[in-house]
Amino acid sequence: MIILIVEDDPQVTNYITKRLSGWGYRTNSAATGKDALELFSKKNFDLILLDIILPDYMAFDLIPKFKRMNPDIGIVTMTGQSSRELEQKVREQGILYYMVKPIEAANLKLLLDHIKNDIKQQISI
Repeated sequence: MIILIVEDDPQVTNYITKRLSGWGYRTNSAATGKDALELFSKKNFDLILLDIILPDYMAFDLIPKFKRMNPDIGIVTMTGQSSRELEQKVREQGILYYMVKPIEAANLKLLLDHIKNDIKQQISI
């Protein structure tokens, strides 16, 4: 599974990248929404880990753009500034999961393993 990490904090990006690589996932990362859209348009990804607040975009503005390029893309949002309104706004756009930072490695692994199993089942149907 190839995962696009869209996160503007280099420490968070490094933390997630190291964990995912150790679990056998391939990753690419982008620090801005603009860079993420460009990378996404050039490469096939199975999943996006998307920070909700980026320097140039909010996730709820990016999600429709990603979905137009690939309606089946799975998106997991991440935020350090959670609110019910924000969660509802991104959930209405068809995300798979809403994560609150700091991200715990064990929970992230369980989530990704679950998503990977769902993708495998969809392919075999």
